[in-house]
Amino acid sequence: MSSADQSGYLASFHEDHGTEPVLHAIDYEDVALTREGARMVQVGAQAVMRQYMPGVDFEKLTQAQAVALFVDKLFWEEHSGGLIMCTDVADKSVCLPIPRKLWTIRRDQDGTLQ
Repeated sequence: MSSADQSGYLASFHEDHGTEPVLHAIDYEDVALTREGARMVQVGAQAVMRQYMPGVDFEKLTQAQAVALFVDKLFWEEHSGGLIMCTDVADKSVCLPIPRKLWTIRRDQDGTLQ
């Protein structure tokens, strides 16, 4: 997270949960977003593009393209169960917090957790 994004996130997290976040790196291939979660990522990606890529037509961004923008760095937050998806733009990281109810660990075809 950028320093401004990080300090705001940490303050908000501490206020909501009464503790500092504990982050664990997670591979994007192990994550499944709900439809609402993918939509949240799409809206976040459009905002990032609007701010950092003004020449790009962000209205045509698909959900798959938006999610692909945020798969470089993913973290699971231990206390809230939330997911934090990050992308690097303009020499900083921009991260989207995804609530626990909007994502899950992907399961194999036989139903076991990856």
